[in-house]
Amino acid sequence: MSLDLTRQSLLKTLFYFVLLAVIFWGAELVDPERSGLAAAAHAEQVIAPPAGMPLGTLIDHWLGYVPGVGILLSSILVFVNSFFVTRIVIRNVIFLERTYMPAIIYLLVSSGYYNSYMSFRPLLVAFLLLVAAEIIFKSYNYKALATGPYMVIGFIFGTAGAIYAPALFLVALIPVGLFIFRLFDIREWIAAFGGWLMPVFFSAYGVWLAGGEFLDIVTACRNALLTPLELPSVKLFSSFEWTFIGCVAVLFVLSIITFLGRSRSYKLKPFKVYIFFIWMLVIAALILAFVPCRSLYQLPILAIPLAVIIPTYFNDRKPNFISNFLYVLMMGCAVVIHLLPFFL
Repeated sequence: MSLDLTRQSLLKTLFYFVLLAVIFWGAELVDPERSGLAAAAHAEQVIAPPAGMPLGTLIDHWLGYVPGVGILLSSILVFVNSFFVTRIVIRNVIFLERTYMPAIIYLLVSSGYYNSYMSFRPLLVAFLLLVAAEIIFKSYNYKALATGPYMVIGFIFGTAGAIYAPALFLVALIPVGLFIFRLFDIREWIAAFGGWLMPVFFSAYGVWLAGGEFLDIVTACRNALLTPLELPSVKLFSSFEWTFIGCVAVLFVLSIITFLGRSRSYKLKPFKVYIFFIWMLVIAALILAFVPCRSLYQLPILAIPLAVIIPTYFNDRKPNFISNFLYVLMMGCAVVIHLLPFFL
């Protein structure tokens, strides 16, 4: 029987997940200013991702008092998001067999490369994005008008933007979902974008009640989105970090090739769900690459589609040296990235 390190039971997945999470977030708790990327991301110009609206500022204000609480809440959200995306994968039958790998991939991408107690807001946005995605997928089976569900979807996306300014650009996923899962009905589009505007309106109304100008929220959001934040210099990247990035890139390409080769075996809804996650990856990658306020804090959002796409390569495939090696190498590099600074 061939050794297969990529397929594990739920119990073993939970064990590996907890072990890795303790390593990743324990390192952040013990020494948040370790070296390399960790030190750069804790520098003054990068330490706080842009808030934009009062809700995001309020959350940062609370977490700033006790960073340990931010680490605890962030690690809990990583756990919730990891198994939430796994549940979505299983429920929508994206793969030909049941797999719990999405939980491990989400943990590795969101926390294995870089994490911080200030990651709470992007992790919360990732959770809201998963909630919205699940409602979007359910809308595929709605025979009647879906204005109510899409108003909720829009409200969730708007709340995500109120928490973390770069998430405002994720509104592009609303028309993607409507195009893929619904026949065109202008009422659903109006409901979705009306729902998206509601958190913005409530934020502006709250500022006005507090004595500010109603339109101050527009200026605050513009400043948050257009204030340049530099990603850490490539000179700070260690060989292990480059290897980790390379593993993710190689597995992504192999997974897309595998998906295209098996596309005819998918039923219509699972195929549409997979395409939606590809669009999510494209939009999240564009935000990370081109939006001035881009930062490593956006990795928990980027991790969602990668947690769905990457396991495609391993699913329904006989175990071999390459698949085991790439999986273990990616996991091992993530562990070394967090532990090596303690021995230097």
